[in-house]
Amino acid sequence: MMRLEAARRRVLLGCLAALGAAASYGSVTLVARKIVTDYSSPLVATAFSLLIGTLIVGALFHRDVAADAPRAPGRAWLLVAAAGCASTWGVTFWFLALDRAPVVLVAPLAGTHPLVSIVLGYLFLRRIERLTWRSVAGALLVVIGVALVAVGRQ
Repeated sequence: MMRLEAARRRVLLGCLAALGAAASYGSVTLVARKIVTDYSSPLVATAFSLLIGTLIVGALFHRDVAADAPRAPGRAWLLVAAAGCASTWGVTFWFLALDRAPVVLVAPLAGTHPLVSIVLGYLFLRRIERLTWRSVAGALLVVIGVALVAVGRQ
């Protein structure tokens, strides 16, 4: 009984964190558009955004890093490096997109990242996560929504 309750609490916290991420990303999109429109080039904005983010995360989680880093296997560092590279490219492309296209188009297109996650999850995480028809249907709804937003802009 306790394990089930702990699992539910963990999922609830995960959902709340995802909603927090959505609120943060939604808000920062407007700020980023203002930055690349009035103040800076997309690449400079990317560099400072990632630098400031690194400093904040370092300040908040330095104890966890000090405790976990020595125990992490080499494969984990390789995966962390790959995630960091993907994140850096994502932020860079995002700032470039906001410099060249309207927020109402960039935001939904960038929001199609679950499609990439589902495909890559299917290819690489088969033993950890199962792809369901609901996931596929949700991904298709995302594509349809993006298409409607893109068509509605014309």
